[in-house]
Amino acid sequence: MPQFLIVDMHTLWLIGGVVTLATAGVVAFLRSLHHSSANALGLQALALAVGGAGLLLAAFAPIRPDSLLAAIADATIASALLLACEAVRRLYGANPRPALLVAFLFAAIAGCLGFEAMREEPAARVVFTSVLVAMASSLTALRIARTRDPPAEAVRRLLVAAGFVNALVWLLRSGLAADSLGLPVSRTEMAQPLDIVTAALVILLPAIVTALMVTATYARMADELRALATTDPLTRLVSRRVLFERGRPLIAAMRAAERPLAAMMVDIDHFKRINDRYGHPAGDAVLRHCARQLRAGTRADSLVARYGGEEFGLLVPLDRPSDGFVAAERLRHRVSSRPCQVGDASIAVTVSIGMALLQPGQTLEQLLAEADRLLYTAKRGGRDRVGTAEAPGGQADLALPVV
Repeated sequence: MPQFLIVDMHTLWLIGGVVTLATAGVVAFLRSLHHSSANALGLQALALAVGGAGLLLAAFAPIRPDSLLAAIADATIASALLLACEAVRRLYGANPRPALLVAFLFAAIAGCLGFEAMREEPAARVVFTSVLVAMASSLTALRIARTRDPPAEAVRRLLVAAGFVNALVWLLRSGLAADSLGLPVSRTEMAQPLDIVTAALVILLPAIVTALMVTATYARMADELRALATTDPLTRLVSRRVLFERGRPLIAAMRAAERPLAAMMVDIDHFKRINDRYGHPAGDAVLRHCARQLRAGTRADSLVARYGGEEFGLLVPLDRPSDGFVAAERLRHRVSSRPCQVGDASIAVTVSIGMALLQPGQTLEQLLAEADRLLYTAKRGGRDRVGTAEAPGGQADLALPVV
């Protein structure tokens, strides 16, 4: 037998128990870092703590096959793995099913401790608990296989694979145990290589699943932080920073294609009055309402950003220069013709828009500054209008249906 495989099961369970308890402490600490994953990670920490305790009980259980401590250890380890399956389900948004979880836990505990034949026959307990864990692991893998997790899709697939592998390992363990039914087993004799590999996988797979769960949580945290940095939380439009980051490549692309580009600065008229009359929650609703109208009223390749306060910034690709005024006028009409409903109140909203066309050699900053200047021209002209550097060409375009 290869030298590295000479190890008794006591030692394997002892090492596994210590490592699992340490991992439980780490996961319990990490659960506070991500609110939406806290319940799943907390349940996983509990599963690891229970599993670690079960492994330590198995390591120190007496050699006698009818040992009550050994039966408790088997029930504890099985319960821990059932809890871990529930933790993975919850990480991927499955509805809690306490009744089903309690039924599985009751079956594991009652099966190991409630029948004399099971208490006195270690192999029978292993077969029973292994089949139970394999069933729960397979059901969990099937459940998360039907979900999607864009921030960590690869991790989700690995967890599905780990679930099925775990089920196969426990079925293999049940098969090995079934072969030894009725035979006297010494808990201190050197284990066979296949027994060692199976036992090691029983210990390692929960640690691997835990690492994957933490990785998925980290990926979600990174995705949320990225969204916070690039998206305005109130309106769900991109932020001013993103407008500048994506605006420069857009200008370069439009120049390369020799197509016109319009910049629009949009400001909600008399926004302070809305806040004063209806309250700040209504003001927030008006901001969201305007954001939806601006996004819905522009082309898919346009950039629509919350620039600051009640002001929005847009970069709109055009087919011809005269379309710039038409697009701005359509947006103005779209907002003014759709009041914002806040409870029982219908709040009339208008916007002033400054529209500037990209000129040769002009930078993004200069283009937006020109649109901002024209915005104030529109506001000085009476609000609820479009300010532009020249009169719109092709007056027939203004008769097109407003979207």
